Amino acid sequence: MNWRSFRMMFELLSPLHVGFHKVGSVQRTRHYIPARNLLASSAETFVHNGLFRCSYQGALRWVQEHFAFSYFFVTETQELIPRYTESGLKYGEVGKDSFERRYISAHVTTAIEASDGSAEDGSLHEVEFISPYTLDAPQDPKKTRMSGCVFVREDAWELVGDEIALRGQLTELQVGGERRYGFGRLRLRPADWKPSESLSGSGPMIDGSRPQIKMVEGDCFRAHVPVGDAQARGMIEPLVGRETRTDSRTYGRTLTRSGICWVPGSICDGTATFDFSEEGIWKRVH
Repeated sequence: MNWRSFRMMFELLSPLHVGFHKVGSVQRTRHYIPARNLLASSAETFVHNGLFRCSYQGALRWVQEHFAFSYFFVTETQELIPRYTESGLKYGEVGKDSFERRYISAHVTTAIEASDGSAEDGSLHEVEFISPYTLDAPQDPKKTRMSGCVFVREDAWELVGDEIALRGQLTELQVGGERRYGFGRLRLRPADWKPSESLSGSGPMIDGSRPQIKMVEGDCFRAHVPVGDAQARGMIEPLVGRETRTDSRTYGRTLTRSGICWVPGSICDGTATFDFSEEGIWKRVH
């Protein structure tokens, strides 16, 4: 089954928090959007727009089978893809500290005691986010943009319609956490929607049951990869997410586990081919 590939770019309309881990009272954010967040947001949008007449869970399953996303990274003139180097983690040519000064801020909140209006003990917490505007030059802020690829299976067009209809469906998405506070709003830049035959220098293969990508020695992973699927140098982490499988009253109560993974930016040792899996991570084929 063939796929079609499109490169797309979003502008952030609000702060973006993609759950990572907690340090003290600070809830850290990832510095990119994983594919699983985009799959879930697309399914939610399709249901909201009336494309599906089924449950969210049924829509998500269809999207996982007929769509695949790359991870989306902050983009300036090029994508700022993380990469572990001898001098530490970099985003493109930008060092980690410089990247965080430019794009990462935090929101502090606390629960209030109804009886006297004071802060509730132990409730102070800080939520990191990717800022919708650059922070290192307050006199001349720039809009934050994030880009990547979407792959669409050929038989999906029977339901979706044509390319223009799909672009309309994906015009605005909301991803990540803290959405009740308006976080995570993305708007597609129509001028930056275009057919794509490359993914940051590597050509994906789109003529199989899933899109695939071939990594050679020295390439950096641009998604999570199970540690058993690759030899690499970099960082590993247990990858755990949250899903809503029934309705909003059970929001985020179901935990999903993808095991121990190499994180994006880890360096591949050797040559291997990976599927863009239905779960959003890369899984080795051979």
